[in-house]
Amino acid sequence: MGTLALALCAASAAASSLVASNALGGAQTTDSDLERASGSRTVAVGRVPGGDVSTFPLELYVARVLAGEGEPGAADATQQALAIAIRTYALFNARRHGRDGFDLCDTTHCQVLRAATAGSRRAALETAGRVLIYSGAPAEIFYSASCGGRSETASNVWPTANLPYLQSHEDDVHADDEPWTLELTLAGLQDILRRHGFEGTLRDVEVTARTESGRVAQLRLSGLTPGEMGGPAFRLAIGAGDLRSTAFSVTRGGRTLRFVGRGYGHGVGMCVIGAGRRARRGESAETILAHYYPGLVVATLAGAPARER
Repeated sequence: MGTLALALCAASAAASSLVASNALGGAQTTDSDLERASGSRTVAVGRVPGGDVSTFPLELYVARVLAGEGEPGAADATQQALAIAIRTYALFNARRHGRDGFDLCDTTHCQVLRAATAGSRRAALETAGRVLIYSGAPAEIFYSASCGGRSETASNVWPTANLPYLQSHEDDVHADDEPWTLELTLAGLQDILRRHGFEGTLRDVEVTARTESGRVAQLRLSGLTPGEMGGPAFRLAIGAGDLRSTAFSVTRGGRTLRFVGRGYGHGVGMCVIGAGRRARRGESAETILAHYYPGLVVATLAGAPARER
């Protein structure tokens, strides 16, 4: 066993000891606990362009992202499952911003950080060192806020992400979801699309292709040049916070377009809202992860060297 593996084994053992000690004493997990549990692993986080760079021990980074990406007040199993996903994402994507001088940014391009909470620290420590493994290394994974009832195949959003464990499948905990709506005038949408290089006078918008999950793959933009646009690109052009997902239909009434959809986010991988509902009906973190990432296994960092990128 190499020096790195020995260090990671020691960190994992230290984390287990800290969890047991804190549980017995009723103490809350501290940043120092998370630093000790991280061993030598750190994550350099920066802003693009040209922002300050901060370096965090790995487990403190997990706790802070969990506070930023998780559902407030979620059950322990949900928090633990998301902590494992966050850690896996961080390790696979280490040096994603290498040209900028750090590992990951603090926006939705990578993972959003907030001040760690008691719950996020506890979940990070309870799962310290645990990651999802594919072909012997941390897996390439994604997660989103809500899939709306059916997850999306990763390659439909990112064509190079052709991964067997990130295919579209049903998520049976969304029956009570309320659809969202967005209304835009033709003129308003035309102005948005002109800022993205389109020319002409927009007359209508029509969905011409959908993915197997029912999400919009392609739209026809009558009157504009180019006359077509992919669903994910269309969503980003309008604004991901306004057009909440590509799982939508569009109808026209006069000069107004009405978008009605479900879910929030790209829909690939674990659904944070769905994970919360699964935990509330009694599923464990391992069961939740197995549902959203079928075929992957959870292992400790000692058995999962960081993947080169």
